[in-house]
Amino acid sequence: MSSYPIIKLLHAQSTEAEIQRSVEVLNDAFQGDRFSAVLLGGDLSLSSLQLAANIRAAIIGGEVHVLSVGPAVEDIVGVAIWYPPGTSGFASEEERDAGWNQFLDVIPSSLKDWWLKYFIPKMQELSINSLGAGYQHNSWHLHIFGVAKAHHRKGYGKALFKYAEEKARATKSPMVLETTNDVDVRLSFPNDLRKANINPGDHIFKAGVHRPRGDDPPE
Repeated sequence: MSSYPIIKLLHAQSTEAEIQRSVEVLNDAFQGDRFSAVLLGGDLSLSSLQLAANIRAAIIGGEVHVLSVGPAVEDIVGVAIWYPPGTSGFASEEERDAGWNQFLDVIPSSLKDWWLKYFIPKMQELSINSLGAGYQHNSWHLHIFGVAKAHHRKGYGKALFKYAEEKARATKSPMVLETTNDVDVRLSFPNDLRKANINPGDHIFKAGVHRPRGDDPPE
């Protein structure tokens, strides 16, 4: 018998119910988050489509870690999307066609242009200017992370992070995130915070770096 909570990976054989529950958890975690609204052009009805696209893409090209407090699908209460060294989000047409292209097809053209011509290039610029060319690609990159609000302050976020940290330690790789929230970096990436002057929708992004103890930086 499993001892809960447990953390597992979503994979190609994961059920649609597991994917949709993971979307629900992230929607709940980001409820009221101003930057999430910016990403959707203020139309929160697009949130599930955008989050599902990210989850489905990461099942193909990255890793989706889910934390469950019981055996039922509804017991999934935490989700973390990571890209291991050598991978990146939506890198292949297969990943993009798992939901991202469909998201771009339904959003207003002005929002699509913002994503493709401003936000994505600016995030790439942040990575290069803050960390150096290729650093993020050679790291464990935290793409999306959230715990259902009813399960905050139970250590589940830290458990999800520690799960990925063990993987980073095994590959001797640093861990990287971008965030608009200093708290995210202080909790998970305490030993480096690098700021860049990127300001979409009045949100300043920070790039955080964490190296599991005893590991060397990538070549």
